[in-house]
Amino acid sequence: MGKLFFKLGVVSLVIKDVFGVIYAPHKTFKRIAANPKYLAIAIIVILFISLQTTYYYSYYSKVHYEQTVPPLDQLSAFTAPAITDTVLDSLFPPLVAKPWTTPQGASITINDDDYIEQNFYGNNSLQFILYNGNSLSATLEQFGYTANCDPEGFTSLNLSLKPGSPDAALPTAGTLTLYTANGTSNYFTRDITSMLTNNYNEWNNLTIPVGTPEWQTTGTPNWSEITGLQLTLTYSEPSHIHILLQGIFFRGQYLTQVNAFGTGSFLGFVTYSIGMQIIFQWLILAAIAYIIFKCYKATNVVWRSLFIVMGFTLMVLVVIAAIALLSSLTLQTVYYPYDFPPYGVLVYPDAVVNGASPASQIAYESIVATTNTYTTLTTVINIFMYVLQAAIVTFAVKAVSGLPPIKKPDFLDTETSKEEETNTVTVQEFSYTKSLIVAISTVVLSAVIMAFLAVIGLF
Repeated sequence: MGKLFFKLGVVSLVIKDVFGVIYAPHKTFKRIAANPKYLAIAIIVILFISLQTTYYYSYYSKVHYEQTVPPLDQLSAFTAPAITDTVLDSLFPPLVAKPWTTPQGASITINDDDYIEQNFYGNNSLQFILYNGNSLSATLEQFGYTANCDPEGFTSLNLSLKPGSPDAALPTAGTLTLYTANGTSNYFTRDITSMLTNNYNEWNNLTIPVGTPEWQTTGTPNWSEITGLQLTLTYSEPSHIHILLQGIFFRGQYLTQVNAFGTGSFLGFVTYSIGMQIIFQWLILAAIAYIIFKCYKATNVVWRSLFIVMGFTLMVLVVIAAIALLSSLTLQTVYYPYDFPPYGVLVYPDAVVNGASPASQIAYESIVATTNTYTTLTTVINIFMYVLQAAIVTFAVKAVSGLPPIKKPDFLDTETSKEEETNTVTVQEFSYTKSLIVAISTVVLSAVIMAFLAVIGLF
């Protein structure tokens, strides 16, 4: 029973030190510096990892990103140029990468001059030219991908179309066919005439819903396995047909990062990343402070004591993680369009915003307005974190600077002369001003190093 009470007493003192760093830092750091122990730091690390992991789960469960087929980094796959002989490519327009066909025998090339300038569409469009024709049927029987357009999958097909020259005729009717994995004898068909605009030199940016009753079925097609398409354009009379296509992909399915990785994998990755983050934060804080102390010739400071004391300053991260978790409750569920890939924060750089489609930019502006409260809170929390960290590290530095000098073992001190005794260094504890300067330097330098390590992908 006595051992049990003793253990409970030790645990109580450890917990008191952990939270005393926040409510009574001066006394607590004095006590910790005089008798440094690792147990409390383990508690701090566990608390931080638990709170920060919960925060990330809460945040990334509310932020949805639009998925595409082909994937975002291959969005131009259906209209990209083929990799052919470089000498011939310099003389003739290359054929397309995918095996497009036209029963009418239209020429199929790449147009490097007329295309939609968008981040992910590629720097070219797919060009079809047919002289004296009544219709054009452009077919891509096999995507090389499978698009799942059932109720849990993609909801629309994106397709951009443009009459390619002033003398080209405008289509009077249009039909879109989607083939399934069962082959080209099983397909869905939809009339898209109403979506076509009768304007020259303008791109028709079509967003065509899939999996809806407007589609007619032939054979036994399956919405979960769309593997090819055909676009048919009809004209009122034999004409010069010149059509450009770009931006063909499926969209409308939204996933969170938790969904994309799976809950287990997501939590495992986040836990590892956060664990690495706090360990490196601890090491870097202690190393920078140790170097600064040595620059001040503080011979009484030893690594072990400083390392443990700096470990207690990590309690600041626990407090911030708890506040961040509460702030995530103010974040509403948001849905980023496909041209805003996962970024980690809600506000994107101007380069990403400017490269997005006009419709996506409007959606982004709405998201920014919706999440303004959360974004403001996050900014305030980050500023508060650095201020609080500088304050807590100030108390830690002051406590360590006042440690008694290191005594030599008795067997090494048998012939200490009176002159040596007279010249024994008297430890002078740092003032609060000096401690604050050391703390600010330590916090700023550690923040810069941590940012660099994050950029190179260490955690």
